Amino acid sequence: MTEAARAVRRSRVRAALAVLFVLLGLNAWTQVALDLTGNGGEPPPLIALQALVGASAAAAAWGTWRNARWASVACVLYGLVTAGMLAALPPLLDLPAEARPGIWSGAALVLLFALSVAWYLRRGRALDRPDH
Repeated sequence: MTEAARAVRRSRVRAALAVLFVLLGLNAWTQVALDLTGNGGEPPPLIALQALVGASAAAAAWGTWRNARWASVACVLYGLVTAGMLAALPPLLDLPAEARPGIWSGAALVLLFALSVAWYLRRGRALDRPDH
């Protein structure tokens, strides 16, 4: 595969990741809107965490789309905020002990996903540099 073909492939993957972050952000903002209009019934700390998830997903989407130098940091931030929100669910929602292992594994998977995307974006930027 030529370098030009690899660059096109990287840009397509980057665009798909940006769309994925847009969808993740829209999901979080939808939850916030439902809660603020009285249709969600979630506690205020969870609403605030959802707003942070939405904002960090939007930043990750924008940075990924633009291939910004800071996009990988935004992806890591999204992973940390989302994993933190998931870890906070048991005490916030008074969930039973049986739910905790699933929540912890979900938080770990979200963080692993975000770190993987951040790695991919940093690697892609390094490969796009002219000195490579």
